Amino acid sequence: MELNKFERQLKLIQLLVDNQHLTIQDMGTMLGLSSRSVYRYIQFFESNGFDIYNDQGIYSMGHNSSFMSVVTKKTHFSMDELSCLGGLIARADAGDPVVNRLKYRFRNIYGMDFGKDDFRFDKKISENIEVLRNAIEDHCQCVLQRYNSLNSKDQRDRLVEPFQLMSNTNEVRCFELESGICKTFKVTRIKGKVLRKEKKWEHADKHVNYFTDIFGFSSEQVLKVILRLTTVSKTILMEEFGLDENRFVQEDDIHYLIHLPVCNMKGAGRFVMGLIDEVEIVKGEELREYVNRKIQSIQKKLTYIPHL
Repeated sequence: MELNKFERQLKLIQLLVDNQHLTIQDMGTMLGLSSRSVYRYIQFFESNGFDIYNDQGIYSMGHNSSFMSVVTKKTHFSMDELSCLGGLIARADAGDPVVNRLKYRFRNIYGMDFGKDDFRFDKKISENIEVLRNAIEDHCQCVLQRYNSLNSKDQRDRLVEPFQLMSNTNEVRCFELESGICKTFKVTRIKGKVLRKEKKWEHADKHVNYFTDIFGFSSEQVLKVILRLTTVSKTILMEEFGLDENRFVQEDDIHYLIHLPVCNMKGAGRFVMGLIDEVEIVKGEELREYVNRKIQSIQKKLTYIPHL
């Protein structure tokens, strides 16, 4: 019984790290716990030195707690080590699903670019991403030196409050103090360095997240759906979209549940319709209606006989 309790605590830590969408109720459903029990565990973590953030009821765990620092210090790579590892991964068998998951993780965490023909690791970009990541965790303002804007066609420094890395760390969502609005900045267009300031966020109430779902669609609003998957559709999500095993809750020998934030019905709908015998929509009426409309449209096209 004690081991089962410890296992649930570890799984809850996994869910809390970088959590952006799951509510306490969602996590309770995935872990087989009541919302009250999940909340008590979160309070216990916070009282024992973990950095816990609450963004409108979405709880997450930061990387700066003493526990996380000890863990990540053991797995920290130098720039030379990252370049070497990236080169090895780039030359590995592209058809191996494990290799593809490694590429996904290194691209997401370190901003590595695994092109079709070669591997590119930009040290300056990686350093800027690291500064942005730390500034977001510590709620600090930054200066994006010589940001090259295609809209205004100028290159100048931008004082911002970064609060969300997006698109595999290729973009960063910030509140720009000069314009007073949230903007999405391309990391590659920062021609200088990202300079972290000691000044903390002053406009957190104006920060509006911009979400990108696993299907590549983005929006400020997300729809939470629950899908029931077979082993086949679960494997496809893991291999083609880079999802970890701990995102799935096993129902029986061949069925799994997954909670997915969806930004646009097109991506999720395409996945469901492409594997119609392997996926069931458990929650998400908007997605269900979208798929039904598409199926009806396809049926009409297949039954239409033109007059020749």
